Amino acid sequence: MFNFKYMINKIIYSILFVFLINDLNAQHSFEKIISTQEDQVINDVLEDDDGNFLLVGRIHNIESNLVEGYLLMVDSSGNLIEEKVIQPTDTNAYIFFNVHFYDNNYYLLGSSTGPLSHDKKNLWYMKLSKDLDILSQNELELPTGKWFSYFNSIIDSDTNFVIAGYTSRNDSIQIIHSDPAFIKISIDGDSICSNFMTEPPQRSRLAFDIIENYNHTDYYAFVSRFTNSSIGQKLVLNKNLDSINLQPIPLGIFDNYSPVYLTDSTILLSGLGSPYQSVPYALNVISINDQTELIDYNYFKLSDNFREYPAMYNGVSKNGGNIFIGGTSNFDFYNPFFSTLNSWFHLIKINPDISPIWEYWYGGDVYYHLYSILATNDGGCLMVGNRYDDETQVLERDIYIAKVNTDGLIVWTQEILINKQETTVYPNPGTNQLIIKTSGNLMDFELKNITGQLIINKRIENNYKTINTESLRSGIYLYRIIDKKNKTIETGKWIKK
Repeated sequence: MFNFKYMINKIIYSILFVFLINDLNAQHSFEKIISTQEDQVINDVLEDDDGNFLLVGRIHNIESNLVEGYLLMVDSSGNLIEEKVIQPTDTNAYIFFNVHFYDNNYYLLGSSTGPLSHDKKNLWYMKLSKDLDILSQNELELPTGKWFSYFNSIIDSDTNFVIAGYTSRNDSIQIIHSDPAFIKISIDGDSICSNFMTEPPQRSRLAFDIIENYNHTDYYAFVSRFTNSSIGQKLVLNKNLDSINLQPIPLGIFDNYSPVYLTDSTILLSGLGSPYQSVPYALNVISINDQTELIDYNYFKLSDNFREYPAMYNGVSKNGGNIFIGGTSNFDFYNPFFSTLNSWFHLIKINPDISPIWEYWYGGDVYYHLYSILATNDGGCLMVGNRYDDETQVLERDIYIAKVNTDGLIVWTQEILINKQETTVYPNPGTNQLIIKTSGNLMDFELKNITGQLIINKRIENNYKTINTESLRSGIYLYRIIDKKNKTIETGKWIKK
């Protein structure tokens, strides 16, 4: 006998299943600015198993002059779920450097620094539930007179946190110097071992990042200025954090690094370039083997007139076959946090041989400073850093978050699912004519020069537009295509020969 009710239920379940699969495979993208009256900084970000992003850093309360631990949680569409300030006492300065997700809990690592008249300077550990409730915390005292200025950390194969960074100290005439520091603590926040290096007065050495080797026998710390020059080195440490060997990084690449294993024998790094060895003021990207021998090399730069800088904390990220490199274009080395320049988040998707798949810039209207990138589970990439407008802000930065899809675009999720926009800008390089073809109608095309000045603003009608560029000077220009919902669907670089 035919069961009509059964067939209707089966059809409904089938439709729901299709929507569920489409939602799981959806690529989300968004832009978000989080602005308060305080100076905000996000150092690190992770994606949890629910597809939410937890961002950690610090917030500086201008009125009270307190520096407090700062958390943001946003969902996959960029909606703010939680904003939380954590300040265990009202006398110390607190900051989160890193966040990890393990066994359904969040683990945050940072530092606390007491008033200048006190010697209490600690490593700060905190364990949070999925609801961001504090489950436990600990503060591990650092050697007298030292405080953490920077570090990155990993969870190793023994489920311990291993930290590499540098501590700062004042000498007898109050000049700040930096010393490398390596610490291992348990998943419960207890100290296991450490290696604090102290240099003679008037000298600084830096450690930026660490990775466990593929055989789980040693750690590779990526450091700079261990010799008299500024070039980078790979410091090999055993499981007790004792120094074993120091090897130079090929091509003199130095600072920030963000090491990621591409294969069981290939490590990818990004950093600054050294004169006469690699390209200065560019995003220099190399792959090396376990013997620190060069495999591949490439560099990325917006313009010879601009300086590039790797992302402050995490500028290399890999998820499956998707590999991303991030940095800041037109970085201000003289005023890196509160600059009057216009700058961009710079993101490149690469192949394993470091050849580019695509390369885009985001921002350019004010000063942008990229801190971290994260290759996401949907194939895209999330970027987080600061946005500072010197005309409206005074020493207080906003958080800027940009989530792009696997093609580097910021589009509406609904448009991705129903009818993904396709845009062609050609010829590129070009001369006296620029042609734009789009799959959508009534869009706007903006073209800016490398200083951020708007040169062309045209409406694209009937999916096609021809623009006369004869009057433009030869050089590099940045374009943006905006849909009728005022969302950026594509950005890119156009070169006039």
